[in-house]
Amino acid sequence: MKSRLYSLVIFATTLAMAAAVAVTAAEAAKKKRDPGKRAYMRNTCIACHGRNGRGAMLDYPNLAGQDAKYMRAQIKDIMAGKRKGSPDPTGNPRSEGMRGALVTPEGEPRITAKQIKDIVAWLAKQKPAAPTPPEKPIAAERIKAGEKLYKKKCRSCHGKKAMKPLKGYPIIAGQKHAYLVTQMQDIKTKARTNGKSKLMLSTVKKLSDDDIAMLADYLSQIDRTKK
Repeated sequence: MKSRLYSLVIFATTLAMAAAVAVTAAEAAKKKRDPGKRAYMRNTCIACHGRNGRGAMLDYPNLAGQDAKYMRAQIKDIMAGKRKGSPDPTGNPRSEGMRGALVTPEGEPRITAKQIKDIVAWLAKQKPAAPTPPEKPIAAERIKAGEKLYKKKCRSCHGKKAMKPLKGYPIIAGQKHAYLVTQMQDIKTKARTNGKSKLMLSTVKKLSDDDIAMLADYLSQIDRTKK
């Protein structure tokens, strides 16, 4: 009887110790979580830009693997009301939804400079999203034509295969088709004028709607996960 009782005590003690170890490990893992990821989650960025900056909703951009300095500049412009655009799919002025999440109605920031720095540094380290397969297959000839047009019109600023842009420009390889089209159209109509948009206007205003769609066809299917 005593032996059995002793065994039960040992068993219970072992379970308690295992539970304590598990709790300690969980707490340690929580403490080690990147501060950028914590800020990304707490500031509801995930709601529009997706888990780990991938799988963004509607025509919002995927941010995983984007240049940190570019993202930081865009966040500051949005908070200051400098970056705008055409109405988004919800009917609201583009970027206003994000501005509302970052700035109070009185214009006070809801997020600190450190949180912004942490978030963009964390996003820049994330694996880029894989290309989203188009609803209808894109002909190889059209992809090739889009690549040719890109080399002629865009490569000087956005770099080889749109992966190594000049300072102040975003990485656009593998970005969502709808987002790419929207931004080119907004620059063309002057709905978006912040950052390097004014420098891009001279090029974009000469593009037809089909040129813009063709560039997006090519760019959106570049797979950055295999570089």
